[in-house]
Amino acid sequence: MRLRLAAALIVIVGVIAYLTTTTRAPEEDRAARPQLVAIETGKTPVPVVTATDITFYAEGDSSSPPRIVSDLTGWGERADGTFDFSVGKMHQIPGTKWFSLSARADKAARIEYLIAYGAGDYRLDPRNSRKVARVGGEASEVVMPAYVAPPEFDAPPTAPAGKLTEAVVKGLIVGQRRVIVYTPPGYDPSRRYRLAVFHDGGLVVNTGEAPRVLDWLIAHDAIEPVIGVFVDPVSRTDDFRRAAPMRDFVCRELMSWITARYSITPVAADHAIIGVSAGARGALDAMAAYPGVFGKSGLMIPAVTEDDVLRIPVRRGEAEQLEVAVLAGEYDRLNIAGAELVRASVLSRGHLVTFLRVPEGHTTATWKTHLRDVMISLFGR
Repeated sequence: MRLRLAAALIVIVGVIAYLTTTTRAPEEDRAARPQLVAIETGKTPVPVVTATDITFYAEGDSSSPPRIVSDLTGWGERADGTFDFSVGKMHQIPGTKWFSLSARADKAARIEYLIAYGAGDYRLDPRNSRKVARVGGEASEVVMPAYVAPPEFDAPPTAPAGKLTEAVVKGLIVGQRRVIVYTPPGYDPSRRYRLAVFHDGGLVVNTGEAPRVLDWLIAHDAIEPVIGVFVDPVSRTDDFRRAAPMRDFVCRELMSWITARYSITPVAADHAIIGVSAGARGALDAMAAYPGVFGKSGLMIPAVTEDDVLRIPVRRGEAEQLEVAVLAGEYDRLNIAGAELVRASVLSRGHLVTFLRVPEGHTTATWKTHLRDVMISLFGR
C-alpha cells in the first residue's frame, strides 16, 4: 500500500512538473523581428540560449504551424502508446513566415529536439549544425551554458586500450547468445577482477562506446580495472520481461562460462549487472532474483513499474546488502516516476542507492555520456 501511495504521489509530482515546464512565445514578438535578420544571415545561432531559457525558431506556414518536439517540450508520447500531436506548437511572429517557442530549462541541460511539420514529418533544425545520434536517426541538440561535455569523449581515445573478444555462449535455457568480452589493458589472469555485465551488448559497445569509457576510467584511476561482458538480447520485449529465461541464462549459464574463462572475484558485491531502459528492468530483476550472483546493479534511464520494484529483497544481514546506481533523466516524462520509485524501494529495503538525476531526456546520448558516472558509483576507488 505504501508503495502504491508513493507511486501515486510521484506521478502527481511528475504531472505538475510537466504543467510547469513553461513553453511560450517570446514576450515581445516585435522585438524578435530584428533578430530574424541575424538568424537568416547566420550571424545569430539557433536556438537562442540565455542563462535560463531556450528559444526555438522555424520557418513555416500559418495553416499548419510547426511544432518543437523535444526532451524539454515533450515528444508527444503517452503512456498508452498513443501520441499527442499538439505538443510544442510554435507561435507565428506577426508579419513574418517565422515561428518561435521559448521554454525554461535547467542551467546545465542538454536537449535533443526535432521540428515537426505534420504527423510523421520530423526534421532536423537546418540552422543548427549540432546533431546527435538517437534511436531511429539523428536529432538536433542544444546545450545550456552550464552544461559540461563528457571528458572521455572530448579527448582522443585512451591508449593503451582494452581488448575485445567476441564469442557465442551456448546453453540449455535460451539456446545461445552472442557476447563481447572486454579485458582491461594489462589483463593478468593471475589476479582477480571485478565484473560488469551489460544488457544490450552490441548497442552498448558500438553506439555507447562503453569500451572507450572503461579505458578512460581505468587510465584516470577512477575505477579499478574491470572485466566487462556485453550480452545481446534476441528480443528486448521477451528477454527483459520479469522472470524471463534470459535472466536465468545470464545468472547461471553465462556466469559459469565467464568464471571458467576469465579471472573474476567470487564475491557478489564485486559483480554488477547494468541495463538501459527496458534492459534496466532485466538488470534489476536479475539482481533481485540472484543477489548471491550480482550484488550491484546499474539502471540507466530505467523503464520500470511498481511490479518490478516489489521484487527487491529485504536486507536481513550485512552480507545481503545490495547496491544500486540509478541514472534518471529530468525530462524523461514517461519514466522518471519509475526511477524515483526504484530509489524509494531500494532504500526502504535497507540497501544502498546512488541517484543520478540529470537535466536530459530518455535518449541514447543521456546514458552514453553518463555511463562514466554510473561506473564510478558502482566501482569507484
